[in-house]
Amino acid sequence: MVNLVSLLLSRSTLGGSSTSGSHVTDAPDISRTAIGPAAAHLEQQMLDLYWAGVKKELPHLLLTLRKWQQRRDLADARLRDETPACSFIHGYDTFLDQVSHSSRRFSQRQTKRAEKAGAKGSKTDLPTYEEALEDRGWDLFAEMKSNRIREEVRERLANREVDDVLRRRARMLLQAAQFLDMDKVIEYREPEEQLTFWRRPAPPQVVVSALDDTDMPIFQPLPCAECRAVIRGSTFRSVRERDRAICEKCYRDGHYGHAEFAKEYKSCCLPTAMTPEVSRHVCRCSAVRRRDDRGRPAALWPLRDELGKPHVQGGIGKVNCGLFELTDMVAEAKYAATRIKADRETTLEAVRRGEAAASRVHLESQRPAKLGNINTSSVPEFGSSYGFTTDSPEDIPFFVRSIAERYPYGNVHMALRIGPLVIENGVENTYGGVLITTRNPPQLQVLRDRSAENEYSLLLTGRTERKLYYQHRPPTAKRHKAMMKQVVGGAFCSLFEEEAEREVIEALVRESQELVDEGVTATEKAALLDQSINRLVDKLKVYLAPRVTAYVSNIAARLLDPKIDLRWNFRKNNCQAFCDNIIDRDVFGSLFAPHEMPEEDQAQAGDARPAPLYLMSFVCRPGAYVKQKAKSKFDVPNGLTEEYLLKFRYGRHDESDLIDALAEYWHDWGNFEGPVYRYQDVFPWDCTEAYCRYPVKCGECNISKHVLAFPFDSWSIISLHLSRGRELYPRTPNATVDADGDAPSAANPLSPGHMSDTQWFRNRMTVLLAQDVLMTAAAAMARCGAFREATLWIHKQEDERQDRLKLGGIHRAQPFSHHFERGAYHQYFVADWASLARPLRVGAYERLRDWRATRADVGDDQEHDGGDGGGGCGGFVCGAVGYGWIGW
Repeated sequence: MVNLVSLLLSRSTLGGSSTSGSHVTDAPDISRTAIGPAAAHLEQQMLDLYWAGVKKELPHLLLTLRKWQQRRDLADARLRDETPACSFIHGYDTFLDQVSHSSRRFSQRQTKRAEKAGAKGSKTDLPTYEEALEDRGWDLFAEMKSNRIREEVRERLANREVDDVLRRRARMLLQAAQFLDMDKVIEYREPEEQLTFWRRPAPPQVVVSALDDTDMPIFQPLPCAECRAVIRGSTFRSVRERDRAICEKCYRDGHYGHAEFAKEYKSCCLPTAMTPEVSRHVCRCSAVRRRDDRGRPAALWPLRDELGKPHVQGGIGKVNCGLFELTDMVAEAKYAATRIKADRETTLEAVRRGEAAASRVHLESQRPAKLGNINTSSVPEFGSSYGFTTDSPEDIPFFVRSIAERYPYGNVHMALRIGPLVIENGVENTYGGVLITTRNPPQLQVLRDRSAENEYSLLLTGRTERKLYYQHRPPTAKRHKAMMKQVVGGAFCSLFEEEAEREVIEALVRESQELVDEGVTATEKAALLDQSINRLVDKLKVYLAPRVTAYVSNIAARLLDPKIDLRWNFRKNNCQAFCDNIIDRDVFGSLFAPHEMPEEDQAQAGDARPAPLYLMSFVCRPGAYVKQKAKSKFDVPNGLTEEYLLKFRYGRHDESDLIDALAEYWHDWGNFEGPVYRYQDVFPWDCTEAYCRYPVKCGECNISKHVLAFPFDSWSIISLHLSRGRELYPRTPNATVDADGDAPSAANPLSPGHMSDTQWFRNRMTVLLAQDVLMTAAAAMARCGAFREATLWIHKQEDERQDRLKLGGIHRAQPFSHHFERGAYHQYFVADWASLARPLRVGAYERLRDWRATRADVGDDQEHDGGDGGGGCGGFVCGAVGYGWIGW
């Protein structure tokens, strides 16, 4: 134990070279050239590097817009959300209430009332008439303020000007560059070999390897064809050799971008493994017809009756039809592949029996009333589960739990992106300093060949006397796990300098139309492109320079502050702490920027016109990232990004990034064989809100309703999308619907290899449309003086945990959407409906979702909410009568 503690606390001595000290990111040893004292040079050098990064990214925007005009199929294409009929922006009501001061006070009163109602006490606990009257008065006041803010935001959105299609697309491409945004960029890292508590494996991709002696399938984890490691995330399968599948690491190391490999999300193996022949071996029921009406051998899986008739259901202690055992077997195979040494010999069934015996009294006292028939009939026990899960910190050793709480992201590498600049510490061979580079451009329709030449970068070192160097570094391909949006700059959403903004948009359209493709040499063509880029940069500087200068000046001052350490240290200055330290919360901490830039920034930027410095901020203090247990529907549950990152605290290091992890719900756990509703191929969640908070369900929504359900998550995932090329998406929709809800057809074929240009266009346009409506809605909120005033309290209050109110989203009606894979019982590994025919799977899912959407509040109808954040469905017990609910 002592050795492990020492290893953890001295980790800053691991993995470093003699010159670099500690680090978490490998990098080559590159010569450096001195520029001079950082105090005299850093700000100007960062500004020069910023505009060099802008110049590097503009060709991608310009050539993409040109391609969208030249290609007839792309120029004429109109996504559903580009039409006036779907331009209504809605779905932001819950977010308004979550961050408004009066609404928060209302929420606190509701929580206190619920606690009093649930507590044992005498009649003296009841409020007096005066107290009840005062509470009611405050409730009416909060409702009045909330309604007034909603009406003003709605009115501003209704009166907004809408560009024509070409100019809106030009605007969205400029928004995609995020020139004034800040993101925390989280990169994939292999977990430390020595720190085993950070090595809890994720559930694997399961396949059927063979049939056993009883003709039942044998479920095993899928190994990578190259490294032989178990694949626990998405697979990359050979187009020619379908049996050849490799993991993402091997794909990136040796096959990145090659069309011979196609990405596939981690998916349930039953649809491919349960062929008609195998299904007839598994089912031995004498009453089941083995041939169809035409006399051909029948496919017995999936089950086309929710009761499983006429298959034999033996019940406890009796023999079931083998088809009823499949989901249990899948769950056991997944669980077996996630076990660590301490529980290597256990099974889900053994865990279930042990805890069921120990907690029978607890279950009897906590079990709520049955939900009843969800389809006027009972539902069979497909992968049924018993027992309950606890809220324990899983397998973190007690002697390092304080470390895990202090560093909630665990063993990950984090950098701060400001426009095109990336700032990070903890990089090997940087002499214990900070590396400042430019990012890879956003992944859009057109990508120029990445330059083989080394890229200019800055290196800042030293403690009190800091020195600045420049280096020429080879470009590297980054593998990101997640992005955390910190600041939405507000460029190109008509928030400030509208005339200069319009000039940039018109210039981008004009330059895209005047580029010459024919009748010139490649050298002449490149020269003409450079001239266009230079003209665009001049326009951009007029529009962006005041704020860029304010941003860079502030960050440079933080980097020069001797109180802010540069050298990476696991305990004192890991990359997470470093990123937090260089974001000035006094400047960027408020949800909305002050209506005017600070006077010193205006003077330094040469801009005397009043305008906000940024649009919206999600900057939080380190203590804000905590697990939230919702006690009422007015509380703010953990969002999607929060939950994904908090899993690192428990040692989970998925191969999957945030997008792939969310997609597993639909492809793997739920066995829907892809998204169920529109937009879920890009934003993989159900936007239906629980507890009667909003009537529009997912599938009936437009893009604004879908992404405004989770503003912080949507902005963060958009940044992650823009860092991923088409090779990191499935080669087909891999689902029943595409971005516009159209099924594959002769006009929309499923192409081999990577996404087709048309599919890629729809993917990128969905991402850009989502960002456009988010910024439009946020700009309307920022212009609402009453709402800005109602949110100032978040920045001023002392409790760090309250900062995270900006990060939350809706209470999810989506069943099991909170850590659906977490726990020790079958339903956390596979849905109980997985063996039903797909229409029945969707029907079972929708009944559970809709039931959640109609509940009055957390805990309503004797529902036991055991800490799932208020948006999950608790434990899932599938019994002989119906669905019951127990907490996590």
